[in-house]
Amino acid sequence: MSRLLENDSLALLGEGGLPVPRFEVCTGAEEAARALERLGGRVVIKALVPVGKRGKAGAVKFAASVNEARVHADAILGMEVRRFPVKKLIVMEALDIAREIFCSISFDAPRKCPLILFSAEGGVDVEELAEHHSDKLLEWPVNILEGLKVEDAIELARRAGLTGDLAEQAARAVRAMYGVFCAHDCEMIEVNPLAELADGRVVAAAGVVQLDAQALFRHPELEAKLGVEGGNGWRPFTELEMRMREIDAIDPHVGAIRFSELDGDIGFMVTGGGYGLSSLEALLDEGGRPATTFDITPGRYEEKMRRAVKAVLSKPGIKGLLLAGNVSNFTRVDIKVAGVVHALKEAGLDFEKFPVIIRYAGPGVEEARRLIAEVPGVEWCEDEASIEDLAKRIVARSYGSDES
Repeated sequence: MSRLLENDSLALLGEGGLPVPRFEVCTGAEEAARALERLGGRVVIKALVPVGKRGKAGAVKFAASVNEARVHADAILGMEVRRFPVKKLIVMEALDIAREIFCSISFDAPRKCPLILFSAEGGVDVEELAEHHSDKLLEWPVNILEGLKVEDAIELARRAGLTGDLAEQAARAVRAMYGVFCAHDCEMIEVNPLAELADGRVVAAAGVVQLDAQALFRHPELEAKLGVEGGNGWRPFTELEMRMREIDAIDPHVGAIRFSELDGDIGFMVTGGGYGLSSLEALLDEGGRPATTFDITPGRYEEKMRRAVKAVLSKPGIKGLLLAGNVSNFTRVDIKVAGVVHALKEAGLDFEKFPVIIRYAGPGVEEARRLIAEVPGVEWCEDEASIEDLAKRIVARSYGSDES
């Protein structure tokens, strides 16, 4: 997942010209207590995890004394918030908020342009805002060639009901967000709330920045901030997922790997977008329990395939392995199979007992057939085998119902 933690999100927004609160990252109760003293004696203590709804989980607390900071920090550290263990805290100066505003920027695929969502009523999830106050959630598509003009940003703020200096400050904030969005190839930026303070200033009280994973090669300094804490979007990375990330890093520009570990027992390494999804559905329909998902982009990735197959085979409790892809157009089949064959030979398994089914078709298939023949017991299929055939066969052999 390419979502920055809140401290990195706020830092990026601050560098882009959007006022943000003072904050510190802490890993213990005493650190949090000292941070409170440096930040003025009143702070918000939050779990530093890459998910929302932390407040509802009890992982956001206000503290107005050193003792309160210690107690709250101790309580939050070690919690699990939507599957993510809390190992760090962000301790932020408490703001005297007079009004909360909502703003997000994402790329709208149907319109092929950045889309700003803006509301003068923030502080709630955008889903709630859209459901209960859809008339107050404004959409503003941005012409990517022209950018977000000053007059457009002010018009957006005024349409939302803001006036005077507040409208102008909100407009500057939105333009700062848009600048960060474009400069860093973001997939989404959300500031909620964009807070008007009692003294009239407008500050990003909370922020989320999600990067475009396909553009990270242009921003190595940001990619380095996407640590283990980010996980895959719904939980931290497993040991096997971390191992696959290391394999992918062998050459990040050739054969990019997308991989997830699941709770099942059939290694599922079927590539090709829609083909992979359809195959996964067929496997589930047959009662199969996938242990992984896997995709790899075209390229000369023999070594990556070797290491990836070995990694999947190392998963405890695995009962079978299915490797397949749609008809290859960009990568020769023998390149895929060469890596697979090396891995299977190194695994030292009896493939009469441990089922491995491979289905590839395309350029280089003649050499692929020769290579796979070097591994007795492995089933080789080409384009005559349907998705349903593969699913039935691997389920039957993996779970011991093979009648052949």
